[in-house]
Amino acid sequence: MTESKKMTTRIILLMTVAVILTLWLASLALAKRDAVIYPSNILVGGVSLAGLGHDEAAELLAEQLPTSYGSQLLLQLPSRQLYIPFNEVGIAYDIPATLTGIDVSRHPKGIGVFKHSIARGNIINAAPTINWNRTLMEEKLFQLKIDYDQPAINARILYSNDYLEYIGHKTGYAIDIHASLREIENYLQKGSLGPIPLISSEIHPRVRIEDIKEVKDMLGISMGRINRPTTDLEPLVQDLNGFIIMPADNFSLAQIITVKSMLLTDSSLTLVNDTLYRALSQAGLKYIDQQAGFFNNLEHPVLITVLIEGNNLIIKIFGCQTEKGKEILFITEKKEIPPQIQVKINKKLSPQQRIVLQEGQSGYINRSYRVVKIKGKETEKTLLSEELTPGRDTVIAVGPGTIKK
Repeated sequence: MTESKKMTTRIILLMTVAVILTLWLASLALAKRDAVIYPSNILVGGVSLAGLGHDEAAELLAEQLPTSYGSQLLLQLPSRQLYIPFNEVGIAYDIPATLTGIDVSRHPKGIGVFKHSIARGNIINAAPTINWNRTLMEEKLFQLKIDYDQPAINARILYSNDYLEYIGHKTGYAIDIHASLREIENYLQKGSLGPIPLISSEIHPRVRIEDIKEVKDMLGISMGRINRPTTDLEPLVQDLNGFIIMPADNFSLAQIITVKSMLLTDSSLTLVNDTLYRALSQAGLKYIDQQAGFFNNLEHPVLITVLIEGNNLIIKIFGCQTEKGKEILFITEKKEIPPQIQVKINKKLSPQQRIVLQEGQSGYINRSYRVVKIKGKETEKTLLSEELTPGRDTVIAVGPGTIKK
């Protein structure tokens, strides 16, 4: 190697050493500075700590974190989101622990000054450390459970004007407090304020829409005569109307008597019980005894509908007619009774003079029947009720000698 080439090599080597030494000294200076002053790449919850010392950073975070990062916990329920203020569950930012964690992550043991300089170019947006009160959080979850647990809603069938309307079911849910506490703890340990999904269990309805879609045929009908005001009957009618008895379920009137319907008189309770007994028996349900009531031994649910019409209590049972071609109908017939004519002699009137003293009005007989048809042919017709609406005779005054017509 020539002298000139050797010289060139020495110069390059010296320059390289000088550059490395300069970088090392610069990195060392930055590392020493960063030990007391936070560099521009450090943020906590979106708050920049650039150029601040430890105490200044702590003061800034205490002031800005509630605004920039949040002052409420966001909880996610199956049907809604809830914001919970920190003070209700004992949540607070632990500023000293947050800064300690940042310091440890910025100055791990064994890291060289060069790597420190390289790391300085990466933005670090750290989540704050969060403290919380487990007792207050558990109390809050208990309150949320009371307020927001959703019961399951059974599918229903509404009966009106000989039309059945099917209403779908809804699945409910119940908050699992202990599982939700663990989930909240996991989120808060990561510095996350949510949305945190609360853990809940599904509550399934007793009656689903798919269970009742075949309930459409009348299986039984019975009527009872009401001989007194119906105000005490109305609460029980509301409770009983629309009740669905699932297959293999027992049913008795005692199951659905609420506080309101407990005011029933003995005669009203007997009326409902007897009318219901006849209707359910016609529908084919098995009677057990007075206490157990009926057992649904059919393969499908049955619907109880109750209606007060005039002085009649009408109970109809709907289900799925399994006997091919059989049809049960409720038929009402109205027969007119023309008014009679009464003629009265009035001596003050002249012969052949006629005066109508009272216009007549027709009366009616209303009859209700249970009709059974097999393949369209009537095989049974049972009278359920007969109610007379009296009419009014026509009254005519005539003079003496008038020929009555």
